[in-house]
Amino acid sequence: MTNLLNLKNDDGEIHLNDERMILTSSSIFGTLRKDLIENIGFERMKSFLIRYGWNIGVNDAKKALKGNLSTVQEILRQGPILHMLQGYTKVNTTKLELSMDSQADVHSVKVEGVWVNSYEAEEHITQTGIAEKPVCYTLTGYASGFYSTVCGHEVIFKESACKGAGQSECRYEGKSIHLWGMEIQDELKYYKTKPIVQELAVTYEKLLEERNSLSKVMDIHNLLTEELINGRSLQSIVRMVYQKTKIPLLMENFNSNQVYHAGFHIGKVREVRNQLKLMRENGPVTLETGRIVKDGMELLYTPITLQNKTYGYCAFAQTDRVEGKTNLEINRMILERVSMTGSLFLLNEKSSFEALERVKGLFLEQILNGEFVTREEIIKKSMYLDASLDHPFTIAVLGYRFSSDRGAENDYFIQQKIIEEIYSFFKKRNQVVLTALRDGHIVLLIPLSPGNEFQFRTKECINHLYTVFSGYNFKMGLSTISDELERAHDVFQEALTALNMNEGTRDIIKFEEVDLLSILMHTGSTPAVLQKAEKMLGPLLMKEDPKMNELLKTLYVFLQCGGNLECSMKELNISMSGLRYRIKRLEELLSCQIRNPKSAFQLYASFETLLKAKMITID
Repeated sequence: MTNLLNLKNDDGEIHLNDERMILTSSSIFGTLRKDLIENIGFERMKSFLIRYGWNIGVNDAKKALKGNLSTVQEILRQGPILHMLQGYTKVNTTKLELSMDSQADVHSVKVEGVWVNSYEAEEHITQTGIAEKPVCYTLTGYASGFYSTVCGHEVIFKESACKGAGQSECRYEGKSIHLWGMEIQDELKYYKTKPIVQELAVTYEKLLEERNSLSKVMDIHNLLTEELINGRSLQSIVRMVYQKTKIPLLMENFNSNQVYHAGFHIGKVREVRNQLKLMRENGPVTLETGRIVKDGMELLYTPITLQNKTYGYCAFAQTDRVEGKTNLEINRMILERVSMTGSLFLLNEKSSFEALERVKGLFLEQILNGEFVTREEIIKKSMYLDASLDHPFTIAVLGYRFSSDRGAENDYFIQQKIIEEIYSFFKKRNQVVLTALRDGHIVLLIPLSPGNEFQFRTKECINHLYTVFSGYNFKMGLSTISDELERAHDVFQEALTALNMNEGTRDIIKFEEVDLLSILMHTGSTPAVLQKAEKMLGPLLMKEDPKMNELLKTLYVFLQCGGNLECSMKELNISMSGLRYRIKRLEELLSCQIRNPKSAFQLYASFETLLKAKMITID
């Protein structure tokens, strides 16, 4: 083959195999390689050099096929010889396997070997240093083009080691494309790269499409901002987004169980909600946008978050899968902006709630401090806060504590979260409640409209708090029912006393259940004792009613006589039937059996307390 090289010094020509060649330094190719990287990027440079080598290999293979060589193996051996003659590298083939079909055509080929002194590896190191991956692209392309042309089907070469990547030698492997399988897929794209002009045209179309899509996103973003500024409802916002995208949209706040949707057929809303519920139950709650594809429906969802807490989800639902990465990305951007709007809406609601609750809390403080002279004045002001107090009321005092193994938490922050949950609980049940912080406890003033079973509600509220605040213990003291708003401080003291007496396992204790002896032993509070004594005798202390005074004396004498009817009859100078009537009437008014030893003790203690305090007299 060396005879094929013909030097014509006089004519300035070099011929190899009857084809004119040019002689140039390998460093020029190294410089070209570097410039290509800088101007068109590494990926396009790699593709360019592979296809450059491929074309040289194809050209040499066509010439070899025209020679007088009898076998395919002999023709294939000419490739390395021509490669060496052109100064690219020295080729050592270590393995060559050919499989022929029944018609003597090449069915498959496997070849392995080493490229020694590869000019490409040397120049790459010189120009850019050691690479992360093999760099002999023209050699790979040349071998692929030569073998493919000779064998009549695609044969692709790949470097398994390269001096340009820091290995000791450049080792290659070539196989028929059907033998590679998926392993070679990433390399095939370099053999079929589109012309750069065509690629630029495609890129321009993509940029134009993305610009239009981004314009759509910005239009929706601006509309969302306008809707939020104008105070539109979340349902209005959801409807607007559906009209712009034509994609069914659902927004769910699972804390308040509110759902807003547009574009869904009947029954689909429940199906989407069930999918989101299963997603939450079967895995950790995520703050990232996700996709669910099931039963012919594709769900793109993103959480609605506020202060790192997930309150709900926004979801696009389509029966057909979204085609194209761009469409999916645009829909994701739109959905995340809708979610952000939902978060801002919740933040606005939360801020409004906190402002209103601060005002209500201040109002309750004023009531408890006795800053209002009359009940009518309190009721009038309550109307302005949309919290009418024109009903009998009760006061609850809520205490809480958490286990010692919990980390330190901001107490005010916890109190605010508890108040939010209480407000949300009663709001769902259309129940007005005023809350305030006092003496380290949460105070609730609960107006009682007709039919309002507040004891059941307070128990249900405690249970709800246990589900939300795991690790916390809650105790509640309940006052008696009163309609004297101007005496709210005294009613508050009742609830506080009941809470302080609640040392057992019960969550709620009522003031009526607390006895005088317990108050004396646990608090020693004179006001609390007097307050309890007044509640025990209740309606009998109506001094302006002579009948009540008569019944008061009757009870006192009956208790002094130890419940003896004969003694009581003589002291009061009344008939037995008259005494029995009065006893029956007393038990109706006091709602207790006055002949019961425990009740009698409580009543007699109340008498002695009020008599010593000179709050009553017995004629």
